[in-house]
Parts: sequence; C-alpha cells; structure tokens
Amino acid sequence: FIRFYYERGFFMTLRHLRIFAAVCRCGSVTKAAAMLHIAQPSVSLAIRELEEYYQITLFDRISRKLYITEQGERLLKYATHITSLFNEMEESIQSVSEYEPLHIGSSITIANSFLCDFLAQYQQNYPKRNCQVLIETSAMLESKILNNELDLAMVEGIPTHPSIEKLPFFQDELVILCANEHPFTKHEHLSFADLLQEPFLLRERSSGTRAVIDSILQLYNMNVTPIWESASTRALVKGVQRGFGISILPYQMVKEDLQNQSIQRLYVEDINLQRKYFIIYHHNKYVTPAMQDFINIALQVTTLQ
Repeated sequence: FIRFYYERGFFMTLRHLRIFAAVCRCGSVTKAAAMLHIAQPSVSLAIRELEEYYQITLFDRISRKLYITEQGERLLKYATHITSLFNEMEESIQSVSEYEPLHIGSSITIANSFLCDFLAQYQQNYPKRNCQVLIETSAMLESKILNNELDLAMVEGIPTHPSIEKLPFFQDELVILCANEHPFTKHEHLSFADLLQEPFLLRERSSGTRAVIDSILQLYNMNVTPIWESASTRALVKGVQRGFGISILPYQMVKEDLQNQSIQRLYVEDINLQRKYFIIYHHNKYVTPAMQDFINIALQVTTLQ
C-alpha cells in the first residue's frame, strides 16, 4: 500500500491537485480545461479519481453548476499550498542555472588561440554566471578532471584515461619552422629524416603539443633530442628566428609570424602533423546546463574559424 501511494498517489496527486485547484478557481470543468490546455474529459476524470481515492465528494453538482463542498474546501487549502510550494521550488531550481558557476581549464595553446573568444561569447550570453579559469599543461588538466577539480577542460593531446570523455572541437596542424636564412628554405622536397640532424627547439614534455610530436615520431620510428625545451611558444619562435634550430609548433600559435614572414614554414612529404583539440570531462560528471552551454559555444565559434 505504501509503495502504491508513493508511486501512483504522490505523482498523480500533484497533477490532480493542480486540476482540482483550477476547477475551483474557474468554477467550471470546461473553463478549467481551456485554461490548462487539456481535454475536458481529462479534467472530469481527474476530479472523479480524486473523489474515489479519498472517498469524498468535492463538488455538489446542481443544475449543471459546481458547488464546492466542505471537504472540497479543506482539500483546496492543501492543494493550493502544495502546488504553490512546488511551483516555487521549480522557479528556484531553474533560477540557479542563471548563476551556475563553471570551472574550466585550458592548455596554453588553446588559451592563446580560442579561450578569450569562447569566454567573451559565454559571458555575453550568460552574464550572471561566473567562470573560473585554469591555464595549465594538458597533463595537469587531465589530472584535475579526474580529481573533479574542474568541470571541463580543453586540451591538445588525445586523452587515454578510460574515465575521461572527449569531444573534438577543432582540427589544427603542427608546422615545422625555421629561420628565413636557413638552407632548407631553398629545398623543394624535404623528408622528415632530412630534419633529424638539425637542432630542435620544442615544447616541454608535459604539453599537449609535445605529446603529439612524440607520438608521431614514435609512429615513424624516429627520435629527436631537443636542445631547447620551453613552455613558452614565443621563446621558441624567437629562438627559431635567431637561427638556434628548427621547431614544430601549432599553426594557430604562429600564423601571424608566418604571415609577417618573420619565420619560414617547411613542408615535408612523409609525415602527417594534423591533430585535434578536445573538450574533456569526467564520464561520471553530470553535464550541467552551464557545461553544455560552454561546449555549444566552443563548437559554434570554431566552426566559424
């Protein structure tokens, strides 16, 4: 009996109480049905089920008019209180999403390329929400996702942990760079093997960019020992400009340098340097409206790139 009351009674009663209160306000089943945008027989059925369930008469039906009974008056007090309290709860819960905080992470490369565009659009659409941002290496961001310290993060490398969900949102490519005066700029055909004797200036090992480079080199059974390792892309670009070596960096990070012709891009024939950016979150994480809204904006903005 208790389970029947919980499963059928409580759920059904809320709907029934709303219909009952509407009939009391309108004084008519027909008007209540029109106000609630439901069929008139459904309203009549709800009233009849209430009366049968509680074994009471809610209305006297005299000359096609409804007159609420004393028992009906008593039920109306509860119905009004319960339905108004439920409406208040729904409004309160829905309004929370307007102020819902969001904790996001971004790799350094993505922060320099897209983060500000994403945040500007997000804050324009949802001005009452607060965003907390952490810019770190992809490896650190994955760790914080696993420890539930971030809602979501944007990384360059492909996450491999089974508890991490990943959603690709942009395809970039890595480019091989050298100084304008480098002899390789005069070669029409280059293989990656031609480059292996050159000094390399690369991102640090914990970065998503370096992880992609290492995985590509491993795939082709190649090895590179850099003479520079840096978390600063700008430092590496300046090193390339001054002729200290060649580098492999994300196109999004160096496209202005290439357009300004302060460095040169080398094209090799035997290696694929394309890679994807991913939005990641823990697979047990409830995707809140704030998370989904940010993901939608990231997809929309990058589609226009």
